[in-house]
Amino acid sequence: MNHLAIGTVLKNKNKIMEHMKSAVPVQSTILSKRRGRAAEEMEKLLGIWMEHQRQRSVLLSLTLIQEKAKSLFNDLRAKAGISAQDETFVASHGWFHRFKKRANLHHVSVSGEAASTDKAEAKKLSKTLKEIIDKGGYIPQQIFNVDETTFSGKMPGRLYISCEGKTMPGFKAVKDRLTLLLGGNCSVDM
Repeated sequence: MNHLAIGTVLKNKNKIMEHMKSAVPVQSTILSKRRGRAAEEMEKLLGIWMEHQRQRSVLLSLTLIQEKAKSLFNDLRAKAGISAQDETFVASHGWFHRFKKRANLHHVSVSGEAASTDKAEAKKLSKTLKEIIDKGGYIPQQIFNVDETTFSGKMPGRLYISCEGKTMPGFKAVKDRLTLLLGGNCSVDM
């Protein structure tokens, strides 16, 4: 916009404002949808459920969270009776995005076996195993090391956690897999 046009607008400010008042209603209504009591309670219970699942090392995908939210909401609405029958809830991506902000959640990547390693427990187990071997008088041919190897299919790579947690130690990704168990004993004979 050039300087001449700006000057014309400023000179005719009052006329323009009068014209705008007659063209647009002075009173306007701001529409916002207030969440019902069942939805608010559902989000509190969902947060508690998610924390419980995190403590049990269960990965939570978006789909799983949405399904649990719908289930909780329907249960709460049924318990509330007639007062909540007009409440509706759709666990949409938009709802989840807003819920993440309200619940202070973020997602982290989960990868590999390092996510499931507990070094303190491994040291404790090693000491216990040595005691068992010594106490039982086992020979190398009786001591086996067994591990599994897998052919993995689908693996979720992300889960949702509270913002206080930056990583999720102790988690393994859920896998569709074919498992092969391999082992060998401690004897050196070849």
